[in-house]
Amino acid sequence: MSDSESTVRATEESRGGLKYELVLAEPSEVTLPPKLTTSPPKCNLSAEDIENKLKAAEERRQFLEAQKLNQLSEKRNKEVEVNQKKQEYNSSFMEKAQKDLEQKMEEKKENREAYINSIKEKSRDHVRHAQEVRQNKVANLVSSG
Repeated sequence: MSDSESTVRATEESRGGLKYELVLAEPSEVTLPPKLTTSPPKCNLSAEDIENKLKAAEERRQFLEAQKLNQLSEKRNKEVEVNQKKQEYNSSFMEKAQKDLEQKMEEKKENREAYINSIKEKSRDHVRHAQEVRQNKVANLVSSG
């Protein structure tokens, strides 16, 4: 750009120093060419061409519908498969939990029976010892008396 195109439009002093506006060029009006609106070319379609286009459109619709149905059936099959896996997992979990519970119950029963038997054995030992002590007491009384 040359110096003739740029001009200093205004200068004034402000508190911080000089203030000026540099205009590089005057604004020019840029006119856009008018847009031509063209209508689509008219073509002479025969009845056969129209019928072919309608058949092609119907085939496209049927193809899209078949695709959608296929996707839905695949999705449904996947859901059924997931539900079956879930049921299998739940049933195996239930069986395992049942077996674990039965095993624990059996262990508790055996422990309870062992505890009861040990108490009975201690009780028999105590009774036997008490009888021995009584017999010894009686024997001591008879021998000393």
